[in-house]
Amino acid sequence: MGTARVKPQGIYILDSNENYGWEFANRKRLQPDSGRLGLNHLGVPWPSSMLDLPRGPWRIPDYAETPKLIFDPKRKVQDIYAVEYFLFISDKMKSLLEEFAPMSCEYLLCETEFSNGKAGPRIWQCSVVDSYRKAVDVESSPLIRVTQWGGYMISGGADWHFLPDVLKGTQLFRLVEYAGSIFCDQTFKDLCKDRGIKGTSFQQVGFLPK
Repeated sequence: MGTARVKPQGIYILDSNENYGWEFANRKRLQPDSGRLGLNHLGVPWPSSMLDLPRGPWRIPDYAETPKLIFDPKRKVQDIYAVEYFLFISDKMKSLLEEFAPMSCEYLLCETEFSNGKAGPRIWQCSVVDSYRKAVDVESSPLIRVTQWGGYMISGGADWHFLPDVLKGTQLFRLVEYAGSIFCDQTFKDLCKDRGIKGTSFQQVGFLPK
């Protein structure tokens, strides 16, 4: 009998579905000079480019005030919502992340309430800050094109060839060259299902060879 072939580990973009039942009460006041959730790059000196580690564009800024979320009491609260570079997550999802990837994320507790005035659910703003550069074998991934700024342009498909020697066993991470997305492996995807995490969406983009 031949030796069983070991299947490569699937790699996915972690996202959320579009069933949002809340809105910001103070989004424009968080960073009045930008109106964005992410770091305001205007006037912020980067050592050489936006892609420099360890800061990256995904760190949670020092907001002027705490993010406040207003929930619709008629909608079920999910465990995860993706907005810009960030996730907004429940205590349940935060506990899973702290167990699975304790050094990969940073958190900010938000203020919440329901639109009827009742106290809202506990929701955390979360950013995955564990990030890697040149973690994809671009030459073996024909649907990836490197831009003049060093980022990735993607034309679709799930043929990304990730490099285990660069990722070194991490299972939840970002790519410096594709900073807006959060990546995870099959183990994390399965764990979300086993724990009953509500609201997740996974898009397979490639694999990690064994």
